[in-house]
Amino acid sequence: MFGCLLDRLRRICIPLCGLLLLFALILPLGAQEQTAIRGTVMDGTGAAIAGAEIEFRSSDSRQSTTSDVQGNFTLPEAVASGVLLIRYPGFSLVRLELTPDSNRENLQIHLVPAPTNERIVVTPGDEDRISPVPSSQYSIASNQIESSGSLALDDTLRQVPGFSLFRRSGSLFANPTSQGVSLRGIGASGSSRAVVLLDGIPLNDPFGGWVYWERVPNASVASMTVLNGGSSDTYGGGALGGAVDIETRHETSTFGHLEASYGNEDTQYTSFDTGISAGRWGVSAAGQALRTRGYVLVPENQRGVVDTPAGTGDLAGSLELSRQLGGQGRFFVRAMTFGESRKNGTPVQTNSTQIPEVDIGTDWTNASAGSFSIRVYGSDELFHQNFSAISADRSSESLTNAQRSPSQQVGFAGQWRRTFAEKHTITLGVEDRNIRGHSAETTFAAGRSTAFVDAGGRQRITGFFFQDAFYFARNWLLTVGGREDTWRNSRGFSDRTPLPSGAPAINSFADRSENAFSPRVSLLRTFSSSLALSASVYRAFRAPTLNELYRNFRVGNVVTNANANLTAERLTGGEAGLSLRRWRQKLTIRGNLFWSDISNPVANVTLSTTPALITRQRQNLGAIQARGVELAAELRLTEKVEVSAEYILTNSTVLRFPANPLLEGLRVPEVPENQFNFALGYSGRVWDAGLQGRFVGKAFDDDLNTFPLAAFFTLDGEVSRQVLPHARLFLAVQNLTDASYATAATPVLSLGPPLLVRGGFRLTFR
Repeated sequence: MFGCLLDRLRRICIPLCGLLLLFALILPLGAQEQTAIRGTVMDGTGAAIAGAEIEFRSSDSRQSTTSDVQGNFTLPEAVASGVLLIRYPGFSLVRLELTPDSNRENLQIHLVPAPTNERIVVTPGDEDRISPVPSSQYSIASNQIESSGSLALDDTLRQVPGFSLFRRSGSLFANPTSQGVSLRGIGASGSSRAVVLLDGIPLNDPFGGWVYWERVPNASVASMTVLNGGSSDTYGGGALGGAVDIETRHETSTFGHLEASYGNEDTQYTSFDTGISAGRWGVSAAGQALRTRGYVLVPENQRGVVDTPAGTGDLAGSLELSRQLGGQGRFFVRAMTFGESRKNGTPVQTNSTQIPEVDIGTDWTNASAGSFSIRVYGSDELFHQNFSAISADRSSESLTNAQRSPSQQVGFAGQWRRTFAEKHTITLGVEDRNIRGHSAETTFAAGRSTAFVDAGGRQRITGFFFQDAFYFARNWLLTVGGREDTWRNSRGFSDRTPLPSGAPAINSFADRSENAFSPRVSLLRTFSSSLALSASVYRAFRAPTLNELYRNFRVGNVVTNANANLTAERLTGGEAGLSLRRWRQKLTIRGNLFWSDISNPVANVTLSTTPALITRQRQNLGAIQARGVELAAELRLTEKVEVSAEYILTNSTVLRFPANPLLEGLRVPEVPENQFNFALGYSGRVWDAGLQGRFVGKAFDDDLNTFPLAAFFTLDGEVSRQVLPHARLFLAVQNLTDASYATAATPVLSLGPPLLVRGGFRLTFR
């Protein structure tokens, strides 16, 4: 099916490429006049802000300066058109679009206190990779996504220290149920311990909590931002360890972006985003087709007849209608669809997914009423998966169960923000999400069906949150907030009917509900010397998913059983940070100390082990603790060259587990103690290049710490050259050194992807 769809997409893309090339040839480049930009930066009381960073970005240049002790600044010889950005720790970013007709003299810039977190982010794309605020926040812009060399968004996000999926493998070759996000060493159990949002709408699977990263066409992404640390005070139960905000492009004029490439392992990729604007109305479409034959997961010395390449075929698309509301508002309706077909390393182990979704949103700002944002969404998902038992010599496999898991969700989120008395920025919000789903499973033995098992239920989560960012004294910002959540699990059931005939065993679970209050208190102190200090304490939680409560699954020879008695995970944590800007704001250095205590974490606990079968069950573990330090630095060597590096040291261990004290003191599975990343970027008029390196330290694949995963280092990169005014050719590489590293041990090793090289082109016009 996906081969036919890809063939159709190729037939569409060929004329589209020709059209875009025509635009590239007929749209000329022109020099712009240069004039100075002058202004004054003040806080809400009118007091001057010294040391604010002023940056002007145009299509081919970047200038920056800082405000003096009177708050004044001058940018000489700035081109006529571009974006003026004003930043100061603790205040919201100010973004001004300047045209040849704009006032550029005596600009009066009034900064207002910034909220610590925002449930719905409206303005993407202008944040630095490392924020000057000493909280743990990382941003990746669209140009950095392009130069990363990665096909999947989660591989790009691995540049953020502490980011990982459940296992070390990425979404291109991993089972989707292992694609839950872990941040800062709190681990994952397949389900994410971080919320992932697309334009303020949850991207996490409603039934299982994992993420289909290929649902979002890469060409449509403007920026991705990762917030480390418990964030339930704003984002709710999914944000136990933090949040990932993905923002798409919000163009107000006609535009087009297209990328196509081909690589080894028969990897075919096309991603596009295009739109037409007519007055206040706009129509845009985005799509992505990806297919790769993949590679054999098992090392050569352990392979058998059953081991085949693990590959995927994905097709995603969206169609959006939007309208501008006044000068600072936008309304949109978006229809999305996603289809996936995967091979998971053996002939029998396959899975497929279909997800249609409709999203509605509006953002509107009024000088007196404040800013309003609303999101309404609904989706319908169907997930199929086959599991098998593999013989010890890997010469044969047999189907053990076939699962069909339909799920639906409907949700709403609303946010309001306003600044009062020029000192208080108040944020209020509400969220409601209704989910229902079940897993219908047919079990097999010796090639014959033995039973039909069906389990599932419903879940509703409702939350209300508030936040006050209070500029209570010069250079002091206090943020106080909290969120109250209630969730209810209802209509839970687990039925088993023996086959070919037998009396069904029906088990209904009592309805259960829980509440959680997630507060946060943060204090920020800034200094005119570009130094900022901060400290935060917070609580967070995560409710178990329907998948964890009711669905059993099998990976290789490891069976993991559900547990309908699971309770919510609860986190108590805090952090202290320091950030420093130096060398004309070209160097940013940031450090954070953090700690998190998680009570009742859901973990896969080993119940029994035999040579042929490992049996585990999801259980509330007792308590784990993650402590550590993050260090990050970003240096803009020249206007064209940037370098950044991040390091995280994490000590994540089991504090207590009364059911099995032998686990106490052991490392949390899948969490390395050391992780180091670096990135080099060059951006010129003709050539662009990027190189990213990642070191991941030793970890364990199981709760008993008996299956070690050795440390490894990989390099990814890309180089591109402009060949026409709006066209570029590129060469991208993942795992440049072809490093061999383990991603799982069950106990058979699974390896990470080998060297992947692909070449292609990009077309862009506006």
